[in-house]
Amino acid sequence: MNTFQMDMSESEEISEDQEISSDDEMMRPDITVASSVNGDGYSTDSDYSEIDDTENTESSVEGLEEMKRTTDEELGFVHEIHPQDDNMIQNNGYVPFNSDNCQSPQISPRSEFESVSFTNMPLEINDRASDLLMAVSVGSDANKKKINEMAVSAMDELVRKCLAGEPLWQHRQDCDLETLNEGEYIREFRPFDASLGELMRIIEMEDPQNLANLYESNANTNGTQHKPMFQQDAEKNFLQTEASRHIGFVRMDATSLVECLMDVKQWSSVFSNIVSRTTVLGVLSRGVAGNYNETLQVMKAEFHMPTPLVNIRESQFARYCKQIGPGTWGVVDVSLDSLFPYPLVIFRRRPSGCLIVEMPDGYSKVIWVEHVEVDNKLVHRMFWPIVLPGFAFSAMRWVASIVRHCEPVGNIISTSFDSATIPRNGKTSVLRLARRMMRSFYHDNSASTDNLWVRIYLCDGGDFRLMTKTIYALNGSRNSTLVFTTSLWVPAPPKRVFDFLRHGDSRNKWDLLARGYAVQEIMHIIKGESPENRVSVMQVNSAPNQIEILYLQESYSHPTGSYVVYAPIDILTMGMMLGGGNSDLVNILPSGFVIHPDGPLRNGEETRGSLLTLAFHIMDGSSTEDYLPAADSVNTIQKILTETATLIKTALLSDNL
Repeated sequence: MNTFQMDMSESEEISEDQEISSDDEMMRPDITVASSVNGDGYSTDSDYSEIDDTENTESSVEGLEEMKRTTDEELGFVHEIHPQDDNMIQNNGYVPFNSDNCQSPQISPRSEFESVSFTNMPLEINDRASDLLMAVSVGSDANKKKINEMAVSAMDELVRKCLAGEPLWQHRQDCDLETLNEGEYIREFRPFDASLGELMRIIEMEDPQNLANLYESNANTNGTQHKPMFQQDAEKNFLQTEASRHIGFVRMDATSLVECLMDVKQWSSVFSNIVSRTTVLGVLSRGVAGNYNETLQVMKAEFHMPTPLVNIRESQFARYCKQIGPGTWGVVDVSLDSLFPYPLVIFRRRPSGCLIVEMPDGYSKVIWVEHVEVDNKLVHRMFWPIVLPGFAFSAMRWVASIVRHCEPVGNIISTSFDSATIPRNGKTSVLRLARRMMRSFYHDNSASTDNLWVRIYLCDGGDFRLMTKTIYALNGSRNSTLVFTTSLWVPAPPKRVFDFLRHGDSRNKWDLLARGYAVQEIMHIIKGESPENRVSVMQVNSAPNQIEILYLQESYSHPTGSYVVYAPIDILTMGMMLGGGNSDLVNILPSGFVIHPDGPLRNGEETRGSLLTLAFHIMDGSSTEDYLPAADSVNTIQKILTETATLIKTALLSDNL
């Protein structure tokens, strides 16, 4: 076994390899040859590439596109960016059931299935029209001046919030978050009037971010249950304030970090676990002195969690960058709903962003503030314990994403072959493929408006979410994939669940395709300082010399959420990757798990339970975006989810893992 050596960050590893295309090249919708995996887990030749659903509606939005083109140059309007756009190839995966005889019932108002939408067209047209009108409004001189004034004021507020101490910021008693004192915030940043005085008095008496025990129901004298204030706000459709601050040290210099935040492609890529879609609606100022100082742009973005049970947070906001001093930069976002009123505001970004301070040895200190107002009424109750207190979308999660992106990457370590024979670009190809797998997983398992989830009700009162996606072959034929997911509570700490799911030794205890087989990790690449954060190749053997399937797997653990994501890959394709082949020629359909704590952390201690999300992405020739699989196939999907969940819970409750 080779000795582990810290090498360089994944971003550096990929950018320096000239044989692999750059991020911009990966964003191109090139049609490439893909490999598909049959029922035995081996690859067969297929020519699938995924295209954006909006291509099928181009004729319906021709007028909008023509108007859009006339304003592009003036406004700096750019096309919408999806974090997974470089994932142009989809792996058809393995089909653990026979769907040849499946019939496809059409979704209709009388269908037994509850569909989110019957078609993409009206939503897409309306979305583009809204973006275009916003871009035109932004471009007027009067609005430019107002937006600039708002951005400058927001930057001033952000800097003060980043540098302030107590009493503006306080540590929560019920979780490890540094949160904003609303009373002090109103005193310092809001114009004072008589009505605010009464509001501050109420806040000081019972600040929802100061409640010592937020989630445990307390019985009153009448025997009824008292609901925590956050829960009351969610039920009454109030906008709830979430405000947190977190400090981290990033392995990237300040100038590069600023570019990462201001370049929309880089930003959506680095934060693909949070950002679903993003559009630049207008660039009002391109900065001075050849850098991003004084750059001002108007954007639209969706923010998500990796589960369809938590609705997205969509916002149109101004992003402003300013050099505060030598080696110190600020990047701030602020919503524009005060300038462009909406009939119903369910999410608003108060001045949020980060202060970046240059540190020695190429590091940067990042002080991140996340300050929003949000209506959490549509959040599934299972996720209330981490969403309502602001933990799920906290500043800690944003900092963790940028830190992870810049973590150093180790060398390939293998127990099955001499890793010294693997060329440098071989490791780069494997990392590229894993990164594309993760981005696809983030997006496909979110509540993004791109994803039309269908809720399938079960006879036992439960349910799961199902979505069909269409991919097209080079010859024009179409094929469909199924994404299905469910979430459940398991009585085990997140670390225990994460370790059980990521280890090859325990995979045959929950993987229906590996039951009774031997599973081992044949190689891995460690990312960062923790050896549990790694890209691995798992090998499933039915006999000592009989390989059934290979899995490419990435595991990542953090207090805000942990991931174990994998996809089947055949031996020849893995050999091509290790030889430095182009990862864009490999299709991939990721499945996996997301492990959240069942409540905010307290004093650094893990919670006793976990919120586990299971997600599978497979090929199914019987379904299309307009037709769901037949009842037999739906029953089989239910069986996959329920049996996998049961196996996991049974193993976690056992003393012998």
